[in-house]
Amino acid sequence: DGRELYLLPWEGSTIAGTTDAPGELSYTPRTSASEAAFIIDEVNRVVSEPLSTDSVRSAWAGIRPLVRKPGSPPGDTKSLSRDHVVEKLNCGLVTVAGGKWTTYRKMAEDAVDKCVAENPALAHATRCRTLEMQLVGSDQTGEVCGGAFDRIVATLVDDVGVEKDVAKHLRSNYGTRALQIVALARAEPGRFCEVDRSRLQLGMRRLHPHFPHVEAEVAFACRHEFAQTPIDVLAQRTRLSFLDVTAARAALPRVMEIMALEKGWDAEQARDESERCETYLDSMLMPGAGRAVKHPGAEVLAA
Repeated sequence: DGRELYLLPWEGSTIAGTTDAPGELSYTPRTSASEAAFIIDEVNRVVSEPLSTDSVRSAWAGIRPLVRKPGSPPGDTKSLSRDHVVEKLNCGLVTVAGGKWTTYRKMAEDAVDKCVAENPALAHATRCRTLEMQLVGSDQTGEVCGGAFDRIVATLVDDVGVEKDVAKHLRSNYGTRALQIVALARAEPGRFCEVDRSRLQLGMRRLHPHFPHVEAEVAFACRHEFAQTPIDVLAQRTRLSFLDVTAARAALPRVMEIMALEKGWDAEQARDESERCETYLDSMLMPGAGRAVKHPGAEVLAA
């Protein structure tokens, strides 16, 4: 239909998707059966082994807000921008609207630079420095691994005894903070560790046997990443629900146990949070699928 299709390797899976299409507003947008079928059919044109709906571990859709350029007439859809727009009102308010997650630093740069350029009181200020700033976990001083991040994996595997796939997962997602997660787990071994009998070592307990995410990540998300709900943990921190919604649902009871202790929830609040998360996870099922979904094999597709 003229839209682009993309296949992206991610966290041991493949994301298959396409660009935006008109849709209805919803707090829990879902993939339609027609969109899912379209993506699978298009993917099957380029893969050697055909895929089916059973190949999909998780399906999701989102609402993409498009911003109308300032001064354009109402109803003019051609003026809707796929990029972000920075606007300064007569009152001095600077607004940045539109955009997308992948350009958030550029959005911040343009908004800050606009504020500095338009406000005489900020004449002493420099332009936005986001391009010079490294993210948390990037070993800014070079004291941990000197930019050689494979050293973190080697340290976790050889010196600490972390399983290799878990070590790679922690390095890839947390950088140098992977060492903090291991320290957190070792500080509370009764909660987050178990004996690895094959290696006679104390290993970190996984959230799900098919994935490298560990239980200590839940407590870490609560203590250091402002996670407030199980949706925050399973979707916005670990991303497990995007990789496999069935695995995320299986991990939910343990996530709830950890979070209830971390957050001091009573039974009623814990039940409410769990029900909200169940509803969210339902939105990531393939269209027409029920909750009792058989866990697929390893070579599957996230769409």
